[in-house]
Amino acid sequence: MQALKITKRYKEVFSTRDIVGIILGSFILAAAIQWVLVPANLLTGGVGGIAIILKFLTGVDLWVWYLLLNIPIFIAGYKYVSPRFIVYSLIGTLVLTLFLGILKPLDWNLNDSLLSAILGGVIAGVGSGIILHSKGSTGGLDIIAVLVRRFRGYNIGQVYFASNLLVLTLSLITFDIKMALFSAISIFVSSRVMDLVIYGPELNLTAMIISRNSDDITYAIIHDLHRGCTCLPAWGAYTGENKNIIMVTVARTQLPKLKEVVFQLDPQAFITVSETIEVYGKGFRTELSDF
Repeated sequence: MQALKITKRYKEVFSTRDIVGIILGSFILAAAIQWVLVPANLLTGGVGGIAIILKFLTGVDLWVWYLLLNIPIFIAGYKYVSPRFIVYSLIGTLVLTLFLGILKPLDWNLNDSLLSAILGGVIAGVGSGIILHSKGSTGGLDIIAVLVRRFRGYNIGQVYFASNLLVLTLSLITFDIKMALFSAISIFVSSRVMDLVIYGPELNLTAMIISRNSDDITYAIIHDLHRGCTCLPAWGAYTGENKNIIMVTVARTQLPKLKEVVFQLDPQAFITVSETIEVYGKGFRTELSDF
């Protein structure tokens, strides 16, 4: 095996912009909890929800369980994510705790649990999304979601929602089922908004095109769709014929024109299209924002 010729090494950088984003997101999240969710008696889920359940079952103070549950989570995050992520997460946890102490519950006279669940979910999702987009978290479930995303590939919002459903199920031991259901709505909305903030509103698609007229299609993609593409050499398992597979990533709105171009040049072409959550590079995002 040929030895790698390393010319540049990656180094994590602490950014003032990230820290400002974590502080801003923590404020928005604290406002959602204290100004919308708490007045409506809705649950917030997460590690805090588990700590509340354990407090009810054992009588041990809430903060003790919250601390004990977070210690192994932070250790796992330090080991498997990055030291910067843990530092940012500590900042997020402390700042969120500070804002929760400063901001006091407000009564907006909404008198509608469904409206409170949706509004609180939207605001909480924006706050959590900004924190995670800034490469930080508020500890607990956020770190677990990032770990699952790194090793299993699931969206952070998906992990967040699934984990909180489990917490809400356990919370039925101590809370009314009606409020637990409204809380589930809030958490679902929060998870969707969180993904929207982290990954952006634009869903991209990656197409794999197999055609005998690959040169013509490649030219059309470059000059008519104004997208780059990559040709991968391949051969048909049944025919044994050598072909090129064209890989191209486009915006959702460009897919109809891509199909029109391909089938006009080769009616027998074979295309597969997959959703692509994130795309970095020329023509798409140019800055990597990950953990």
